[in-house]
Amino acid sequence: MNTKTHRYFVATASLLLLIWLLPLQSSHAQATEDETFSLELKNADIMSLIETVSLRTKTNFIVDPRVKATVSVVSTGPLDADKLYDIFLSVLEVHGYAAVKAGNLVKIVPKAVGVTSALPVLSDTNEANDELVTQVIQLKNMQAQQLVEILRPLLSESGSISAEGITNTIVVTDRAANITKIIRLINGIASSPD
Repeated sequence: MNTKTHRYFVATASLLLLIWLLPLQSSHAQATEDETFSLELKNADIMSLIETVSLRTKTNFIVDPRVKATVSVVSTGPLDADKLYDIFLSVLEVHGYAAVKAGNLVKIVPKAVGVTSALPVLSDTNEANDELVTQVIQLKNMQAQQLVEILRPLLSESGSISAEGITNTIVVTDRAANITKIIRLINGIASSPD
């Protein structure tokens, strides 16, 4: 191998190594000691966001092949894993998708599919975020069917509500934050003087 070819080979190998290491250095530079980081995606494929969220939150995702979008997300301050996941849920909702828990996995699906999937039940441990959940609400001083008609306009586009007359309960599927608001409204109606 002559000297010119050898220099060309070394320069090319060095350049390739530098290009390969650059994302690792950039990613490392964004992380701080308390595991917070910044997020800046401009006109990126949604899969880039899903991969970032998966790595940062240690969450395994199954992505429906219909999930396609170009997203832009810029954080104004440092994010921890929980804040990142909340932003992620909001981005999914804006683009018409939902995150549905399935055991240790999270399925990313179109909203319409998410509403018909087996969803986690809203509990006291759920945060009021954009996660799609189901809540069964037992009513005492109100008729379930009448309340359903009042509440239906308050649901998001992907939400659903139904009444069970025998047990006087309603079943609501929607974003956790919206269900929390609906429960507060029901409690306010129930506690208002007649």
